[in-house]
Amino acid sequence: MNSRPKIVILGAGMSGIACALRLYKNFDVQIFEKSKGVGGRLCAKKTKEGLFHFGAQYCSAQSSAFQNFLKENDAKKFLGSSFDMNTNSCIDTHNYFVGINGMHSFLKNYNQILNMHFSQKAIKVDEKKKLVYFESGNTESYDIVISSLPLPQAQEIFEAEIEHDATFNPCISMGMILKGQTHNEHNAYKNIDQDISWLGSSKFYNPGDNETWVLQFSPQTSLEKINNSNNSLEVICNDAVQHTIKGKYEIMHCGVFKWKYALCKRSNLEKKFTSMSDNSFAIGDWNISPRVESAYISGSELGKFLIETRS
Repeated sequence: MNSRPKIVILGAGMSGIACALRLYKNFDVQIFEKSKGVGGRLCAKKTKEGLFHFGAQYCSAQSSAFQNFLKENDAKKFLGSSFDMNTNSCIDTHNYFVGINGMHSFLKNYNQILNMHFSQKAIKVDEKKKLVYFESGNTESYDIVISSLPLPQAQEIFEAEIEHDATFNPCISMGMILKGQTHNEHNAYKNIDQDISWLGSSKFYNPGDNETWVLQFSPQTSLEKINNSNNSLEVICNDAVQHTIKGKYEIMHCGVFKWKYALCKRSNLEKKFTSMSDNSFAIGDWNISPRVESAYISGSELGKFLIETRS
């Protein structure tokens, strides 16, 4: 009979998996993810044209723990240079890293050692009964429950009020193929104009004749146009691309992805995770700052805390 405390983690993004990696040897850890695979905002979509990253385009590493994590998962240096059109200067990318098979590939290998359940969207957490209810009709009991969801989504399913200063901006991303002759000096461009905050090459993941790129709208424009049609977004996208990348080419759009809760603002609470009760916690980059490493630190620190206090 399994006597280890049972921990249910909601979400298989960076913070959820970082937490599970700390805990799984000491607890019975179960991860439930609403999507078909790992990643969260390390989102990558594969189409017949190639692999497109609609979430984080790269990550940086300041702590030794996260540097080791990236090394263990075959992170590669960001390919090429990045240019800030607002300051008219190149950005130092020596500490930018990507996953060789996509940003989500940092997490894919852990399917083999962690107990993950996919296509399971949590819709309610009953903290009195210690039950999680899923859209599928399934339920799962727990001793400890951990949300690695964006704060607004966690607030929707937990009965307890989650007090935090986190705020979020939406983000609209667009994948494209530039078919023809292009002349671009850099592999990424930031702050192109008030509408576009990022335009980056995906050729690192898609070797071939055609140029594959991902564009991300600015937080303000994403907020204003989150409900706009794809056609109207493509018009704005085309203008920005043609202004930035010279040459004779045709823009072929390969998909639009809309994040409702994308970019969090830096927290002033100086807490790496949030305690809702003795048996319920919330983790994620929003506890610290809008960086992939912050998500890793948040999950890892809660894991450390639970090992020290509950095992």
